[in-house]
Amino acid sequence: MRYTKIRQIEKGWSSFIWLVKNEEGRELVLKEVREKSPRKDLAEREGKMLLLANSVGVGPKVYEVNYEENYVLMEYIKGAELFSWIMGKNFDKEVSAEQFYDFVKELYKQLFALDKINLSHNQLRVGKNILVTKVIDPKTKSEKYFPTIIDFEKATIKEGHKKNVGQMEALLFFNPHGAIAKKVREKMNLVL
Repeated sequence: MRYTKIRQIEKGWSSFIWLVKNEEGRELVLKEVREKSPRKDLAEREGKMLLLANSVGVGPKVYEVNYEENYVLMEYIKGAELFSWIMGKNFDKEVSAEQFYDFVKELYKQLFALDKINLSHNQLRVGKNILVTKVIDPKTKSEKYFPTIIDFEKATIKEGHKKNVGQMEALLFFNPHGAIAKKVREKMNLVL
């Protein structure tokens, strides 16, 4: 697929992430390996894991995995990182307990889907690899928040190794000193 680089979104330890436009003008994300990265199998690893996640309805949609040029081209999700969303000043004012409950329910649906196929993301603990977008529910016409799990570069497949739900429970609810867990417990009126 042909595309034009628009701007760099992120510079990771082993990859560059670009906002690009394809020939039809659609914005996509290009994740490509950095020249000096010791990890040279980015397309193979990230592409394989993300395609597997896509097979159960999780993650940004993959448009192309290019093994020769070592990149993955995927859907562009314009959203806030989970950590920033919850810790942001508008979370308390704009997100109702019911909206947050629906968000968590959708997130857990995705986590269970990954656990069911034994795909462990391995980097959900800090809340930076989940993007949150505000959407309008077509049935109720009300605002909802939708999670998209991203960055499957360090994901692994291991039979019976179900870690995604546990990582999220610790982050959102059970960390007694965690800032995110504290705000979530307040929002949901929960006590440990």
